[in-house]
Amino acid sequence: MELIEQEKAVATFEKITQLTWNQAYRDKGLKWEKIHSIQPPKGVEALYSFRVSKSIRGIGFRQGHFLRVLWIEPDHDAAYGKK
Repeated sequence: MELIEQEKAVATFEKITQLTWNQAYRDKGLKWEKIHSIQPPKGVEALYSFRVSKSIRGIGFRQGHFLRVLWIEPDHDAAYGKK
């Protein structure tokens, strides 16, 4: 990941810490989406994808007040299990 992409990723996570869950779900920049093509781990209701930068997606799930990030995927399509 290039330095500029890393800076964008840090900015995204700083932004997320300032939002309520409802704001995060509706934020057009994050593009929060439920993933249907990947089975969530046991005990997790669903996995979600969110935009970290223009080309990078994050995959995680909500656990109470926390966003548990499972991985950061630099290949946008691979984040959805399509590759």
